[in-house]
Amino acid sequence: MTDTLLRHWVMLRRIPRHPRKITVRELLAYLKDQGYPTTERTVQRDLMRLSGQIFGLMQDDRSRPHGWCWDRDAGQMDIPGMEPQTALAFKLAEHFSGRLMAPSTRSTLEPYFRQAEQVLAETPSPVSAWPEKIQSITRGQSLIPPAIDPEILHTVYDGLFNDRQFRARYHRRYDGETRDYVISPLGIVFRDGVVYLVCQRNGRDDVVHLAMHRFLEAKGLDQPVHRPADFDLSAYVNHGGLNFKLSDEPLAIELQVTAETAVHLEETPLSTDQRITNAQDGRRRITATVPDTAQLRWWLLGMGDQVEVTAPQALREELVERLNQALAQYR
Repeated sequence: MTDTLLRHWVMLRRIPRHPRKITVRELLAYLKDQGYPTTERTVQRDLMRLSGQIFGLMQDDRSRPHGWCWDRDAGQMDIPGMEPQTALAFKLAEHFSGRLMAPSTRSTLEPYFRQAEQVLAETPSPVSAWPEKIQSITRGQSLIPPAIDPEILHTVYDGLFNDRQFRARYHRRYDGETRDYVISPLGIVFRDGVVYLVCQRNGRDDVVHLAMHRFLEAKGLDQPVHRPADFDLSAYVNHGGLNFKLSDEPLAIELQVTAETAVHLEETPLSTDQRITNAQDGRRRITATVPDTAQLRWWLLGMGDQVEVTAPQALREELVERLNQALAQYR
């Protein structure tokens, strides 16, 4: 393979998809870093020629500086070609990622999904038939994931990948107001179709999570993130960071549950210290230590007459009040 062909390949792989773009000078610097020194005029000439030969390569002159990008619907270029097993993995990811990713997130994988579909169509069974043999459902009500601005998504992911801050405008849910923040991104969490950015704001030490679809604007900055020395995303999530904690102290709860619910909780426990014993009325007694969160209350209320909270008393009284309020709406 000649140096020219290799240079073209390296250059084409560097070009992003619309609406992002890259300038000729940025491509020139990248090629130099990769060991392919050339001239700005050569890069420009190569791009003009290749855009007439390769579907989807286009010049973006919407604003200055002008740049180059791949059309959103352009096919994915990869060498070597996609193997059937890899195509199967992408097909399964397409099928099962609907509740994990916002549409704008999944759109970045669309070229791979289409290529995978083509590969599987040309591959004999049993590989091509495998996706038809698997289904996944959720216990709760399925909701349509909120849309995220693609440019904002790219800005956030770039900041997260490169450990760089970004400036953002955010619409707060609890009071409906809009605020400007300088964000230090720390991680991304997907929950029930909603994408959350775990981050710090305006140089403060507290770690928060912000829903990605509520960002109105985002612009990258050159400043490095202020990552806490002891921060661990898994620990943040496991300790209830995204469950709207109401207290730092865990709750020691005691529940009376139906036999059917007890089987479910035996298979999927509430906590590592969960215990199940028999109760006098044919129900089962559950004890567990859990984070004190809004998510816990949503779950308990959603279980209806399958679960009765017997301790702590304050939690029981809180749920009784909320259930009475709910009942009043049906009278």
